[in-house]
Amino acid sequence: MASPTDVPSGRTSPDADPTTAADPAEPVEVAAPPVTRDKHLHQIDLVRLVTFGGVILDHVMLGVAAPANVAAGAIETLLRYTRYGFFALTGFVLTYQYRNRELNVWPFWRRRYKLIGLPFLVWSLLYWLYGHYLGGGLTGIADTVASLDAARLAAKSLVYDLITGSAWYHLYFLSVSMQIYAIFPALLWVMRKTWGYHRYLLVASFAFHSVLLYLMVRPQHGFLVEGPVGVLWRHLEITLLPYQFFILSGALAAMHFEAFSRFAKRFRWAVLGVGAIVIAATLIYFLELIDRGESMFRATNVFMLHNTFAYIAIIAMLYCIGTIWQERRRAGSIAARFMRTAADRSFGIYLAHAVALSVVQPTVLEDIHAPTGLEIVLAYAAVVAMTIAIVEVLRRSPISLITTGRSTLDWRTQTPAKSLPVGVLTMAAGLAVHYTFSPLAGSALFGTGLLLTASSAWVLLKQRRSDDIPAAA
Repeated sequence: MASPTDVPSGRTSPDADPTTAADPAEPVEVAAPPVTRDKHLHQIDLVRLVTFGGVILDHVMLGVAAPANVAAGAIETLLRYTRYGFFALTGFVLTYQYRNRELNVWPFWRRRYKLIGLPFLVWSLLYWLYGHYLGGGLTGIADTVASLDAARLAAKSLVYDLITGSAWYHLYFLSVSMQIYAIFPALLWVMRKTWGYHRYLLVASFAFHSVLLYLMVRPQHGFLVEGPVGVLWRHLEITLLPYQFFILSGALAAMHFEAFSRFAKRFRWAVLGVGAIVIAATLIYFLELIDRGESMFRATNVFMLHNTFAYIAIIAMLYCIGTIWQERRRAGSIAARFMRTAADRSFGIYLAHAVALSVVQPTVLEDIHAPTGLEIVLAYAAVVAMTIAIVEVLRRSPISLITTGRSTLDWRTQTPAKSLPVGVLTMAAGLAVHYTFSPLAGSALFGTGLLLTASSAWVLLKQRRSDDIPAAA
C-alpha cells in the first residue's frame, strides 16, 4: 500500500541523480521514449455519467408519478443515492489529485471557487429571476424593484438564496461543494497525519453519520431547535455534516487508491453480489414500511438511516462496473469519445436540467395521456434532450466558464457554418412551439437558438479575422 509520501509513477525519484554521467568506455544504449500513461480515471467517468443521469430521472419521476405510487417510490428510494454519490465523488477526485503532491491553499481555493463559484452565482440569479417569472411573468420580476421596500425584500431574498444555495432545489450541491473546498486542505492534512489509523476515522465518521441521521428524521426539542444551533439544525441538509461520511469515504478510497483499485477489480463480482442482496433487503424493508402505514415521504427519505446501506452498496457497485469499462475501453472509439464528452458536460447538465425539466415536463403531462411508465420515459427523454442542447450551446458560447465551470470550446475547432443555421432553425422552432404547445418551452428553445446564433457569429468573425492575419503578413 502506497504511503502519501510515495513518488507517483511517471515522476523521477528524488534519490536519482540526473547529473551522473555514463562511463565513456562503456557503450551507451539509447533509451526508448517513455510510454505516456493515461492517468485519467475513466472508471469515474462512468460513475459520474450514471449518477447525473440518475438525479435527472429521480426529479422526473417526482413530477410524473403519483405520490402514492409504490413502484415509483421504490425506484426513487434507490435513486436518492445520487445525493451521496456526488459528495463521495468530490472527496475521491480531490484527494486523488493531491494525495502525492503539495496543496497550496490559496491557489487551490482561488481555482476551485472560480470554477464552481461563478456558475453558482450566475445560475442562482437566473433561477431566482425564473422563480419570480413563474409567479407573475415579467411583471413578477419588475415588482421586485417596484419600490424601495420591495427592492430591499428582494435583496434579502437573493442573499438568503446565495447563502443557503436554495435559489432552486438542486443548487444546494454547489453550496455544499464549496464547503468541502473550504475544509479540504485541513482534511488532507488530517489524513496524512493519521496514516495507519484511517479505519478508525471511518468508523467514527459512520457513527456520527448514524446518530445525526437518526435525529434528523425525528422531532427534536431543547438546544437543537433554539438559537444559532437551531438555525443550523433547520438547515442541516445544505451543510456538509449529513454527507461527511461519504466525503471521507471517497477521500480515503483515493488516499489508498492502489489498494482500493486492486480490491475493486479482484472482488468486483463479490461486491456486485453483496450489493444486490443489500438493495433487495432495502426494497423488502421499504415495502414492509409502506404496508405498515409509513408515509411515502418518510419511507423514501434520503436521510433515513436504513437506506444508507443501499446507497453505499450502489456507489461501490458502480465503481466496480466502472473498472470493467476502464479495462475494456478502447481509446478513440465512439464509446470512449462519448464518455469523455459526457464527463466534460456533466456539471453543466446538472446545473441546467432543472430549467429543462420545468419547461418540458408540464407539456408532456398535459398533452400526452399514457401509462405512468411511458410518461416517465417520454419526459426523461425530452428533459435530457433539451438539457444537452442547452449545455452544448453554452459550451460553445463566450459565457461557458460562468455557466458550466469550463472554458469555452476552442473557437478554432468550432464549425460556425454548421451551427449558425442550426441556431436559426432552433429559434424558428422555439417560436412555433411558443405559439402552439407551450410558451415556456418555446421561449427556452428560442433563447437557446438565439445564444447559439450569436455565439456562432462571434466564432465565425474570430476565424475570419484569424485567417486575415497571415494574409496581411
